[in-house]
Amino acid sequence: MFPSDLELPAMPASAVRETNRGTLERLAHDLILIGNDQLSAADSYRLFGHDELDRSFWGYGVEAARMDDSREILVLMRRDEEATLGKTLRWMPLSKLYTRKQALLFYEVTDTEGPTEEAMHEILEVFRDVFEFAVADNWSYYKRLEFYYAFPFEELTSKEAVMAFRPILFGCSAFAEFEHTFPECE
Repeated sequence: MFPSDLELPAMPASAVRETNRGTLERLAHDLILIGNDQLSAADSYRLFGHDELDRSFWGYGVEAARMDDSREILVLMRRDEEATLGKTLRWMPLSKLYTRKQALLFYEVTDTEGPTEEAMHEILEVFRDVFEFAVADNWSYYKRLEFYYAFPFEELTSKEAVMAFRPILFGCSAFAEFEHTFPECE
């Protein structure tokens, strides 16, 4: 559940969000590319950017939207602010976000707190499994935002941590009807 003072991310009127099925299909496609070493999980989903006050941040791209009136793609970013501000969800233009490699090249900044490539790959596997449930259960946009907001990215920096978290997440009452077998940690 959201804190009562959390502002939901504003979205331009001409933007078209992903559906549950669209998110599931994107994740499944990206996981195939990641498995074939054609895409980096960490470079595709852990992104660097600047907010409206030109403060730099690292965050996680959790959902996409396309502008109807242009070719612009928006990314819903989940980021963890300084301890005083907490977590935020914001829609940002993809053109204003950078991969880890681009952030190092253009801004000489390194992501020292984000997950390893293996951990980000496992997080995406978890997201795919969650969205299988979201499609079957017809999650609302608000329900997806709750999930993105509550997901403990900051605690899941290793593959082992993600694998340990998997049965905890799917053991929650929200997933009571979801039948899933969990892969063994190597």
